[in-house]
Amino acid sequence: MRNLRIAALLLACLMIFMSCALASCSETGDTEVQTTAGPSQVVTDPPAETTVEDTTPVFPEANYSNETFTVISRSPSAASYPAFYIGTEEPTDVMSSAVYTRNVNTEEKYGIVIEQMISDKISTSVQNGVDSGMLDFDVILNQRNSLAELAMSGYLYNFNDLSIDYSNPWWDANCARDYEIDGKLYIMANDISVSNLAGARFFFFNKNLIKNYQLTSPHTYIQENNWTLENFLNLVNSVYTDDGDGERTGSDVYGLLMETGASNGNAIHMLVGCGIKFSSVDESGELSVDIDIEKIDKIFSDLSAVFNGQSCLTYTDASNGEDVSAFGNKYNFCRNLFAQDHFLFVQANMGVSYQMSDMTGEGYGIAPNPKYTADQESYYHKMDKLSNIWGIPNSTVLDYGMITNVMDYWAYESSLTVMPAYYDITIKTRRINDPYDTTMLDLIKSTICYDISEVFGIDVTTALWNGYSTNSLVSTWSSQSRAINKQITTFNADIGKLG
Repeated sequence: MRNLRIAALLLACLMIFMSCALASCSETGDTEVQTTAGPSQVVTDPPAETTVEDTTPVFPEANYSNETFTVISRSPSAASYPAFYIGTEEPTDVMSSAVYTRNVNTEEKYGIVIEQMISDKISTSVQNGVDSGMLDFDVILNQRNSLAELAMSGYLYNFNDLSIDYSNPWWDANCARDYEIDGKLYIMANDISVSNLAGARFFFFNKNLIKNYQLTSPHTYIQENNWTLENFLNLVNSVYTDDGDGERTGSDVYGLLMETGASNGNAIHMLVGCGIKFSSVDESGELSVDIDIEKIDKIFSDLSAVFNGQSCLTYTDASNGEDVSAFGNKYNFCRNLFAQDHFLFVQANMGVSYQMSDMTGEGYGIAPNPKYTADQESYYHKMDKLSNIWGIPNSTVLDYGMITNVMDYWAYESSLTVMPAYYDITIKTRRINDPYDTTMLDLIKSTICYDISEVFGIDVTTALWNGYSTNSLVSTWSSQSRAINKQITTFNADIGKLG
């Protein structure tokens, strides 16, 4: 269809060109075409033909005769990491129209019907389906740590066995690189789902509090290339106001709404922002851990000096005794407190930005995780291991040729429809009122880091968090590193046994 449109466009241009040429001849009185050159005539070469190059990628042709292509996923209404924008919906707004267009185009391309199967027991469904040989779904969209557990038990198919070029922009090339181990790639991100984009943590900051406390905006520090850990902590430490009751509750004003724990504790995300990598895959294709404990210990010391002070309050303490049922969980409740000017900073992801969209006054701003020092090469952002990503069941009853064709084309169509609608319209236009914040989102999107150790259950971040929370990093790491190395040895051996 696209080729027909291009051909029609070229034909129209040619007709316009010929009409203009005839009109020009009529105006000069030259109604007769000269076929020979006289002494005073100058012969020139005819104008070169102009062509419009068709850069539309070519996808294999196939027709699957109305076969259903089913995604099993979390619910779109799940309290955390819902599986948005997968199933076909009636076009009622920008996003549903984009989803509808993408799905219909893909269905027409391959003669399929796309369906979304909602389940709160996805891992069980995959295991039972593969074991019985009676799968009623083709691909999986679920939390990446859950998919990693399935992969280690042999229940997931290797994405590298699909004939797909993951360097194409509708796939995530960094994900393909960082999640590959021993030549195997069991979880993968592309533009079909916005979940991967919504999984990276960065900082929302309250512009009202910046103004009220007469503080330097993070945007100013960023523009001066001085958005560092030190300046971030100084800002956090500058904001605290008790509401008069003498108790530390969510009714006071704080510098940071603080999250704890090895998965998404602020201290863990700050390490990544400061350039710390938890693991890497060596040249032999095996996982290894080699981290700078001295640097981490210094970062933790700087964080503790502020995070353990009066200017920070945890989600648990802010929601203690409150009715959070209207918000789904304590995290949504507390982010609403941020929107009501009770916190200067909250570290969260794009997917929750709607919870701050109704802020009054100056609203919120967006800032990347601060660098360790100003001369750090780049900003860095950690992907939440609980965020959704794609997996494929490893089964003899699935048509992997169909999965290849549909997933690749579906992702391509999504890059033209759903992703622009979500990123450029829903996020950038509807939820952001400062053009500079859109550049921050682009920066964050381009600096996402993927760490395979955390997703596959290697306890690096757990050991680091234990060291941070007990203020005993060096001894904690020393006592737990042997167990971690044993985990890695077992992991490498188990990966090697998988097909």
